Amino acid sequence: MLNGGDHRFRDVVASALGWWAEAGLDTVAGEESRDWLAPPARPRAADPAIVANPALVADAAAAVSAPAAASPLPDTLAALHALLATGDYLPQPAPPSRRIAPSGTPSADLMIIADMPDTDDRDHLFSGETARLFDAMLAAMGRDRTGIYLAPFSPARTAGRLDERQNEALARLMRRHIALAAPRAVILFGDEPARWLIGPLALQARGGLRSLNHDGGMVPAIATFHPRHLRRMPALKASSWADMRLLPGVLAS
Repeated sequence: MLNGGDHRFRDVVASALGWWAEAGLDTVAGEESRDWLAPPARPRAADPAIVANPALVADAAAAVSAPAAASPLPDTLAALHALLATGDYLPQPAPPSRRIAPSGTPSADLMIIADMPDTDDRDHLFSGETARLFDAMLAAMGRDRTGIYLAPFSPARTAGRLDERQNEALARLMRRHIALAAPRAVILFGDEPARWLIGPLALQARGGLRSLNHDGGMVPAIATFHPRHLRRMPALKASSWADMRLLPGVLAS
């Protein structure tokens, strides 16, 4: 038992397991088989033309380290919505996923960003099993879906975890999205948007307002658990509600 008995201990365990789930650790084995007894791969021989020419060595190193030229970002919400719907920036979606567009009121003072659609979302975010809990959370804040702007960090569920380059591309687009919507406060549901828009320890260091840096400046933000996660671990609801109680003071100022 820990500081108050079994109930407190269960909360601590649920919180720890929840953090790992939000971080994407949901299995102890890789998805592909591996021959652990195979000898290590031999390094590939260098191209003789490059070895013979030091200038080519420098050029090759620069080509590997230099990021690809970033495409221009939309300068209106309408153009950004079109990019979300048809752009080729998305990683490979998990079949039969399709893109979920932002919903609600783009001019609302509160913007909510979820990591990605749930498997049972159809026309908008939180249209499946998490809908009732999400609507109850909004009602507790004195809101409904028309009083917020709701957007996914990734408009489609992906076939696997995103790599660093994919997450950086989504974060770059979302920072422009926030700048164009210009909310007065932001809620981040899930680890990925918190990690890539605020910092790698944002969700772990919950319990306070954070500053989210976007293309138009800074906006107060709260990182908290995704409603799908709260459905699996109800013991975390109190912590999530404590996070969101910080918002009324920000929005009223």
